[in-house]
Amino acid sequence: MNHYIQNRTNWCWAVGCKLVGEQFKRNQLGSLNKLDSDKAQEFAVVPTNFYEETLTYSQNGLRQDMVEQESGGFFIDAWQRAIVMNANMECPGDDGNWPGDDEAKERGIKYVVTGRCESNLIQTTTIGEFDSVESLPCRYLEQIRSVFQGNGYMIGNSILYPKRICHSFVLMDWTSDDKILLYDPWNGMFGFYPSEDVFCGGISSPLGTGIIKWAQYIIEE
Repeated sequence: MNHYIQNRTNWCWAVGCKLVGEQFKRNQLGSLNKLDSDKAQEFAVVPTNFYEETLTYSQNGLRQDMVEQESGGFFIDAWQRAIVMNANMECPGDDGNWPGDDEAKERGIKYVVTGRCESNLIQTTTIGEFDSVESLPCRYLEQIRSVFQGNGYMIGNSILYPKRICHSFVLMDWTSDDKILLYDPWNGMFGFYPSEDVFCGGISSPLGTGIIKWAQYIIEE
């Protein structure tokens, strides 16, 4: 099983939270020294079984070609499931095919890093709007650049046409030759795309074509 491919049709946001949170922890734990042992412990809240699969019997939105089946049940990524059950506010505690709004994405990132959706150990934010007439960098270039300069990731959100599907990607870098390294949770594919295409012209996914209009990330202090 690829633990970074969404297991249900609406779980792209959960994969995004997982990747953004894991990257932050890698960055933070790599820079902590022995005097920061308490801080390291706070950022190491990762139950061992979250690296494994967990059994579900709900087939709602389940991508059966991406998971393993056994005795009528299905093994899904434990982290994706935990993020959805804890961060989603529509039906907390349920591991069904729940989409995540912007609040859920911010809560999910905090959950991955600290184990608590309401944690104040880190601060998350949302920039941009899905219906803005301005491109995301037009208003938030400095914030976007700062995330990548700190070796962080962002959840980048798009409305994909022609079906008007809301989909979350992960933005991983902005290179010196003006390319965005982007990850698609739908199929597990990485790609370098001109920033003009990512934010203005359009990028393609198996689900459709769209541009990144709004994003979530961790604010570095």
